[in-house]
Amino acid sequence: MVGKARSSNFTLSEKLDLLKLVKPYVKILEEHTNKHSVIVEKNKCWDIIADKYNAVGVDRPPRTAQGLRTLYKRLKEYAKQELLQQKETLLDHRSSISEPTKKVVEMIPQISSVCLGRDKNYIQSTCSSRSSPARRKRSHI
Repeated sequence: MVGKARSSNFTLSEKLDLLKLVKPYVKILEEHTNKHSVIVEKNKCWDIIADKYNAVGVDRPPRTAQGLRTLYKRLKEYAKQELLQQKETLLDHRSSISEPTKKVVEMIPQISSVCLGRDKNYIQSTCSSRSSPARRKRSHI
């Protein structure tokens, strides 16, 4: 059995181009309803995005709507992972995250609020104000 040839990896500029093209359709694409009409509308959006994407990049390999859809899904997953990692290390997430993640967070602010919860100052104050285990034992006695 002969399978399809693997496409080349997406470059950073290709990822950013995709995110620019997705931006006007985010509201539709992020609709989490399993209605037939929504699914049809999403598929139309992806076909439009693929057509525009392939028209923009003449010097790069053509991409399918499904391939772009998969990339978008992966970019969102990577953004969540990156934000969670930033939260764990208590770094300023705006200065040290990748460009695709910044674009995803701009388009879908819920990702940032879900992953980061509260801001860095709240997390630091919570961590520093915790009492030691010995103090907690004494206060319960």
